[in-house]
Amino acid sequence: MNRHSYDPERASALLPLLRSITAEIRERSEAIDALERELQDLGRTRLGHERRGDIEAALSVQRRELRVAHRDLERLGCALDEDHPLRVLIPGADGALDHGF
Repeated sequence: MNRHSYDPERASALLPLLRSITAEIRERSEAIDALERELQDLGRTRLGHERRGDIEAALSVQRRELRVAHRDLERLGCALDEDHPLRVLIPGADGALDHGF
């Protein structure tokens, strides 16, 4: 596994990219929630059956792109804070998240 480390200056320079990635994660998560609600609301009507395929395809795309955004964070050595969704943990100089930013 690649070990990333950031000093305060490098961590600060990373913030615009992290904001962009977390915005994408938030937007895709919201889209997934909306699509899942729409699928539930469709029921078993004929119209629902025809529309279901379109919604499932859109849901698949959103889930795939959400996984890509999570991998982008991992490639940078960062992780989402489990206790505070959309807070990103940046590894410190020793490469450890708990000594980071």
